[in-house]
Amino acid sequence: MHAGQGRPSINPLPPPALAAATVAALCAGVMAQLWAPALLPGGVAALLLVSALVLLVAVPGMARRVPAVPGAGLALAAFLLGLSLCALHGQQAMAGRLPAALDGQRVVLDLRIVDLPERGRYGARFRAEVLRGIGSAGPGDPAVLVGHRLALRWYGGGAALRPGEVWRLPVRLQALQPAAGPGRGDAAKRALLDGVAGEGQVQGDRRPLRLAPARGIDALRERIAARIVAALGPAQARFVAALAVGDTRGLDRADWDWLRRFGLTHLVAISGFHVALVAGLGVLAVRGLWALAPGLALRWRRPQAAAVAAFAVAFAYAALAGFSLPTVRTVLMIAVAAWVVSRRRRVPPAQGLLVAVALIAVIDPFALLTPGFWLSCGGVAWLIWCLPRQANPWDARAFLWAQWVATLGLLPIAAAFFLQVPIAGPLANLVAIPWISLVVVPLSLLGVLLLPLGEAVAAWPWAAAAAAMEAFVAALSMLPEALSASRWIPRPAAWAVALAVLGMAIVLLPRGLGWRWAGLLLLLPLLAPRAVLPPPGDLEAIAFALPRGDAVLLRSAQATVLVDAGPRDGGMVAALRALGVDRIDLRIETRSNAGRSGGAADVDAALAPRALWRSPAFEGGAALRCEAGQRWAEGGILIEALHPAPGIVRSDPDGACVIRVRADRPTGTGPTGFELWLTSDAGRWIAHRFSGVGGAAAHGDATATVRGAAPRIVWGAPAALAAWRDALGAG
Repeated sequence: MHAGQGRPSINPLPPPALAAATVAALCAGVMAQLWAPALLPGGVAALLLVSALVLLVAVPGMARRVPAVPGAGLALAAFLLGLSLCALHGQQAMAGRLPAALDGQRVVLDLRIVDLPERGRYGARFRAEVLRGIGSAGPGDPAVLVGHRLALRWYGGGAALRPGEVWRLPVRLQALQPAAGPGRGDAAKRALLDGVAGEGQVQGDRRPLRLAPARGIDALRERIAARIVAALGPAQARFVAALAVGDTRGLDRADWDWLRRFGLTHLVAISGFHVALVAGLGVLAVRGLWALAPGLALRWRRPQAAAVAAFAVAFAYAALAGFSLPTVRTVLMIAVAAWVVSRRRRVPPAQGLLVAVALIAVIDPFALLTPGFWLSCGGVAWLIWCLPRQANPWDARAFLWAQWVATLGLLPIAAAFFLQVPIAGPLANLVAIPWISLVVVPLSLLGVLLLPLGEAVAAWPWAAAAAAMEAFVAALSMLPEALSASRWIPRPAAWAVALAVLGMAIVLLPRGLGWRWAGLLLLLPLLAPRAVLPPPGDLEAIAFALPRGDAVLLRSAQATVLVDAGPRDGGMVAALRALGVDRIDLRIETRSNAGRSGGAADVDAALAPRALWRSPAFEGGAALRCEAGQRWAEGGILIEALHPAPGIVRSDPDGACVIRVRADRPTGTGPTGFELWLTSDAGRWIAHRFSGVGGAAAHGDATATVRGAAPRIVWGAPAALAAWRDALGAG
């Protein structure tokens, strides 16, 4: 009973088992729609939603007559609720995409800058909310975009952009292009998750106008980040700004690679654990204040005041982080805890987590597609599963054990999403989590709190935070290279991930159970899967849909060939690793441009191709020139260069390397007539010279190539095929 209340401590939520089953059914309904090949029609989804709500209302009354109804009825209602809400959410998101009439059109828009613009050597990338459509050079009406967000690029400009500002800009619009491939995300899907309707490029033929100054939480975040950079310099400020206000723009590619090698990326962006830590500091502040002024307890009970303070501090810190998913999950859990404390009730942590998961699934069903959802909620679930219920959170041993449990427990999920297993990851996290969370983060936030007193005052804790972070980086950099590496794994099957999670649950059972280490065997299908290769004599060809680039993988049972490498930072290495590629026998650059050879350096560094063909327009390097008559045959793959002729050097599309690919089967072992032509960015001149079977390019004058060659089959990435379907007159 609560002291002085005269009533028992009642849990206002359903029994734990029933609550867990209901939330699991809700998430299952969401995932059923997310994994489905198509969205349910809006009318069907609305009917299912009404059915779910009716069932939820009817279950309590039916439970009095049929005891088995509550579990089954709530589970069915929750499943239908998740399925229908996700379908309706998806229909709304799809309806908000850029209309076809505006694709490629030049429009003038009034835009509010949202989030933090990314500025680079070649311009700026930013997201903006459309406030008004001024005019269009084409048939589409830009007014339909009002209220939607666009992902924009401003080449050679954008340095003056600030979050929260309103600008009038001329923009050439572009529909979102799917960029799906093994090991990398789909750009269109990511944009859909973020509520982005389309892309665009700011045009330079009209003077941009700033209509309103910066305001809002994002403007505050950028101002604080700018103060940190001014006080410390860009190099020293990069981690401090990331941990203080969630501004990771200062981290370069080398920083992210280093963090991934040790499995530390979750610590740099503001995580749910950091939010919980700050909320705990709010609780301590209330306790200290109430101890200094006992009379405050007569007006406001200390537990209720501490709960409100924890929520307020957590909400403010999550806002500084831009309300990322892990921080939202933590804020929801703290809100649930604050609510039950204010009602003088008690709710177990597991049920608080279930409420947070249910709220996320209902409010934002697409969140279940993101790694942050599973890592954030999974980490809390592991702690609840493994830690003693009466553990003191301020005990050092309990704290370290909690980090060890969370790190090991999340290893299968992190490996499934990121396809990497850091060798030293668990040990690095065991040191990094307390060091960053208890030293670097508090110092970074202390500087923010002291900022009103002057930049000179705030600079002291910021400098200490930067020094602490640099010391940690230097310590990890001293590890042998073998320990600082990470193991890549192919894209795992869902059953392998589930088996690995079960195995880790067995490993983390209470000590004293000697057989629990047998759970490690269940991790083998995830961490050491069997390579899936084409049968002997067959040839596999995979076209990658990359952002503004192209690449094709040719693979037999014994050999691997990569034709082009896509753009820089296009995720080519991750895509190859996801397919289990650990070596490349031949790499071909059909044309030396950013879309086809930009990712070559990354591929060469990661996989070290044994042989290399390059377009004749490329100068320098130890590589063979791709010229007509050149042949390569190995491991069941036969490649012949058809163009350009020896001695011809052209940098335009007509100088691109054209190759013919066949399965090199021994005589009498099967048909050998089928061949694949990869025509790169070949233009009209090539189209008049050749006929046969072709591959559709995503760039260049490929329409002429496809129409002129009149192939029996046109093969390539889905987006490219859709673009050339009309040119061929095919359905």
